[in-house]
Amino acid sequence: MKAKSLIGTTLALSLLLAGCSSTAPANSGQAGADNGEKPAKQAVIKLWGLEGAETEVYNEILPEINAKYPELKVDYSFYPNEEFYNKLKMSPVAGDTPDIVIMDATELSYYVEAGMLLSLDSYMTDDIREDMLPSVINEGTYKDSLYATAQFDSGMSLWANKSMLESAGIRIPTSYTDAWDRAEFEDALAKLKADGVPYPIYIRQNSPKTLYYTYTPIVKSFGGDMMNRETMLTDGALNSEETIAAFDYISWMIEQDYINPVADYEDAFYGRQESALALIGHWKSKEHFEYLGDDAILIPIPDFGNGVYTGSGSVIWAITTAAEKNGVADESWKVLEEAVSVEYIDRMTDVNGGIPARLSVLDSKEEYQEGGRLHLYREQLEAGIGYLRPQTPAHNEIYNVMRAVVGNLLLGSDAREELTRASKDLDEVITENGWNN
Repeated sequence: MKAKSLIGTTLALSLLLAGCSSTAPANSGQAGADNGEKPAKQAVIKLWGLEGAETEVYNEILPEINAKYPELKVDYSFYPNEEFYNKLKMSPVAGDTPDIVIMDATELSYYVEAGMLLSLDSYMTDDIREDMLPSVINEGTYKDSLYATAQFDSGMSLWANKSMLESAGIRIPTSYTDAWDRAEFEDALAKLKADGVPYPIYIRQNSPKTLYYTYTPIVKSFGGDMMNRETMLTDGALNSEETIAAFDYISWMIEQDYINPVADYEDAFYGRQESALALIGHWKSKEHFEYLGDDAILIPIPDFGNGVYTGSGSVIWAITTAAEKNGVADESWKVLEEAVSVEYIDRMTDVNGGIPARLSVLDSKEEYQEGGRLHLYREQLEAGIGYLRPQTPAHNEIYNVMRAVVGNLLLGSDAREELTRASKDLDEVITENGWNN
């Protein structure tokens, strides 16, 4: 852990060479001009994005944007996660930095610190900003400046099997304001177990890496955190008594036989129905409704003593400093502005199930109205209880370490030992790379 990571090495190069992208030809195609005539001048905008559930929608809307604005052409490519970030980190050296990037919000701070992202403060209009969920603005903001926007946010809560809860005589909360406290949550687990539910709660233990996101609201509710957000080190946060207690709680639930620690399947809640509760986000909504119908309901994550929280974070759109160097920053903003239009947000979230980034889109969807099946997601994000993972260039280091920590806990390791060691190792890397400055 003492050697500098690839990220840290590349950061130095990026800081020196950010924006050194090759200039795109000014006239390289019609890009779908409505009248069939070649525009006198056409700005070519290079866009790179992550492959994922959203790619099919990107492949629809980007040609439509090209057709709508014949004076510009978006030349776009999408890559698998590892290839995308490797290419982007090395692009200043290779001289092919794209003008627009679509990436995970957790990567924002790294690329801002590398000097590769352009502030959107002078571009984002008040009309758009005021129509955005506060959580979307928060995830695109770093050191008091807005660097990115998004089409959606993530939804995070507990999924619950309504019939199982009713059978066990358990109160069903409908708002974060009437969430279970710790005692009521533990009572619910005990009642479900006594009522014949094999493993009352599923926390996606088959995928330990995902708990860095899904378990963060619980850590926060215990009073802990993954990082001290003032010192930007993990000491005093990841190894705190509160964070240790939060992760030790996983061990306690395993000891009580409330969790199956060796589950290697994804469908414990909706398919096998061996669990009545599931700590998982919006991305499984389709399966939950398909298998469970009206029994699939959302309830808030319990209050473990320090408030109720939800997760936040999504895929963001950003303009690079290369766009400014290439003279296409204004045109790149035009693309972002279209991407976060009501029409395209509506289409994207119909496909990927994300929480629409704009209030006007939320207002148009029945499931997000009061009493709707997904209203809790909206209520939580509008209330400002979404908690972001630390915005730090060390994100990938923390992600990988926490994947190992959770995996070891599921195998019986001690939370205090795991987190104490993890904090020490992480802070060595953070200080060596200067990520706490």
